[in-house]
Amino acid sequence: VQTLANVIDNALKYSPADKPVEVRIRQVAQAISIEIADHGIGIPEHDLPHVFDKFYRIKRPDNVTGTGLGLSISKGIVEAHGGTIKAVKNPGGGTVISVMLPLDEPDINIGSYNHERR
Repeated sequence: VQTLANVIDNALKYSPADKPVEVRIRQVAQAISIEIADHGIGIPEHDLPHVFDKFYRIKRPDNVTGTGLGLSISKGIVEAHGGTIKAVKNPGGGTVISVMLPLDEPDINIGSYNHERR
């Protein structure tokens, strides 16, 4: 829950209010895939490998506040559960944060969920 709160908070902070933030959840083999996609200005290519480092903040002219710990904490939580987290460019503009978490019960049916901010 904390990871989702951190990632969704970042997506809302760094994307315009008139652009959607999409949350996609699906089962992939023995794992659950969660993708949070925004349509903001995105993360520069050279910053992508560092966004999960402690205290790392992207240099932006906007007045978004924070400590640079949210994504680092998220990475620690996800990895403690045996999962992975990564940031990639959103083909439609912006950023996609992808989380993969192993399922304890492989036959669970989570269905799918997709929600856009309106």
